[in-house]
Amino acid sequence: MRFSWLSAAVMAFALSACSSTPEKEAEEEQGLLPEFEAKAELSVSWRQTLGKGPGSAYARLRAAVVGDQVFAADSSGSLYSLDLEDGSQNWQVDLDQAITAGVVVDSGQVFVATRDGILHCLSTDGEPLWQAVLSSESISPAGFDERRVFVHTVDGRISAFEREDGKQAWSYEHAMPVLTVRGTSTPLVLDEFVVTGFATGKVVALDKTLGIPRWDKRLAIPDGRSELERLVDVDASPIWDDGRIYATSYHGKLAALSLTGETDWEEEGSSYTSPALALGSLYLTLDDSSIQAYDQRNGASQWLQSALAKRELGKVIAYGNYLVVADGEGYVHLLRQVDGELVGRLHMRPKPLHISYPAQGEATNWRMLRGRDFGIRSPLVATDQGILIYTNAGELALVTIESVSDPE
Repeated sequence: MRFSWLSAAVMAFALSACSSTPEKEAEEEQGLLPEFEAKAELSVSWRQTLGKGPGSAYARLRAAVVGDQVFAADSSGSLYSLDLEDGSQNWQVDLDQAITAGVVVDSGQVFVATRDGILHCLSTDGEPLWQAVLSSESISPAGFDERRVFVHTVDGRISAFEREDGKQAWSYEHAMPVLTVRGTSTPLVLDEFVVTGFATGKVVALDKTLGIPRWDKRLAIPDGRSELERLVDVDASPIWDDGRIYATSYHGKLAALSLTGETDWEEEGSSYTSPALALGSLYLTLDDSSIQAYDQRNGASQWLQSALAKRELGKVIAYGNYLVVADGEGYVHLLRQVDGELVGRLHMRPKPLHISYPAQGEATNWRMLRGRDFGIRSPLVATDQGILIYTNAGELALVTIESVSDPE
């Protein structure tokens, strides 16, 4: 019996299909875990479950620390105060609406925003002080100074509210493109300006008192045939250091701007996240999950770490002589600042699943659990006692780092 060329082609396709398992496809989509030489150890000091967590829903809730007190929110609508040393709970307040933005704490006031478009102001004892109605949903933490709080909403507005009573002082509206990345930047509040990025690829400086634009700078130009190719959102919050504003855009650049809006330097750097600043360098998670280091003075490239590409990395933070970043599978990665070398890793398994079966690989241990989201999307927070990590499964943990051999 002879096989036709068509039969042979079908058989070859079938054999090829059999060699592609769900585990392999998931690894290719997520990105493989790179090997490394361990030079530091990450360990969990304490962990607390705060509700069900955001799961696969978009939420980047950020914990805040004041003294020995941690303020954290669960996306289901609860606000918590915890002890930084051991994670014990001081109080819990239920707001009856999903929390979408926060937590911001300053001078005895706690600010969060809920899905119904309400900005909530509470005392650090958990007592409600006032509420303000927003023009739409807010999904990024507010900015503030001693007098006002500034909120960026998904409809392209920046609104200022008096901290004393929540009365709106002004509102600025920026035109929005047809399609945007789901995210907004936290306003950077300076002495005279409120600086923030918009989905048009622009960074705008608003007069802090009046809310009118003083200057704007374009970081990216929409280019491409489809709306997806033309996305240029500035979702990353601008940062400020030594007289310069640093900002980045998706499908755009990382730029250093003067207080007057002039460009000191700019380099390629498409990203959803803000850069971290330490030791005279800027460290940026690129949109493909590579990590790039730039010289703060002139933007020159110092190193590129691409071993974590496709792992859905969040914002990288500096901690001591290290960089710390979390990914979409719940791994926390540790890199050296000086050269980007991987030196440590921790998998944040949710309780009660902190277990590895003997002689079994990660894929086997977690095969039955792959339908659940155990990743880490919320920003990491550096504290004097360690790093606060809030997982998509709803756990808040304090992670410490101990050097096995000192980084160079």
